[in-house]
Amino acid sequence: LDGHLNLFTPLQRRLQRAAIKIDGRDIRNYCNELFSNRLERHKIEMEATDEFLRSVIECYPSTLYPAVINIVDNALHWLNAIPDGRRIEFHADEEAIYISNNGPPIEGFDYARIFERGFSRKVGGRGLGLFISAKALEAERMALRVVDSRPGYSVTFAIIRDIGGR
Repeated sequence: LDGHLNLFTPLQRRLQRAAIKIDGRDIRNYCNELFSNRLERHKIEMEATDEFLRSVIECYPSTLYPAVINIVDNALHWLNAIPDGRRIEFHADEEAIYISNNGPPIEGFDYARIFERGFSRKVGGRGLGLFISAKALEAERMALRVVDSRPGYSVTFAIIRDIGGR
């Protein structure tokens, strides 16, 4: 648990002065390890495409992992609203990595609002997770967006690489 919590501390970034290359396999393995109990308990399948497993993003782990974890955690929450066939999929292309799920769709008018501080549709939600994740990624010249869903899924988030031309 300490290892997971340390990932979220700003000290991590100060100690790790250079961005590192993080591949899709590392992200998939980290999420499987972190969420394996919840995935099994709630009967949710988490898969990754070959393109995702081969993809590489260069950034701080303390920026990328918390954003991915937040998206997956939200997906796990919302997937409980559907009776069965619950799925999360990681995929990628040259521009971004994508995290899709087949839970309830996000209404179009909420696409931008979900990244605002304090906005949440979760009962008791504080509306900080996606806000903080998006801001942290922006600081690294990346972006977090809701995009058109992949076939077979109802929600897709994109972590877009290098929006500022490093």
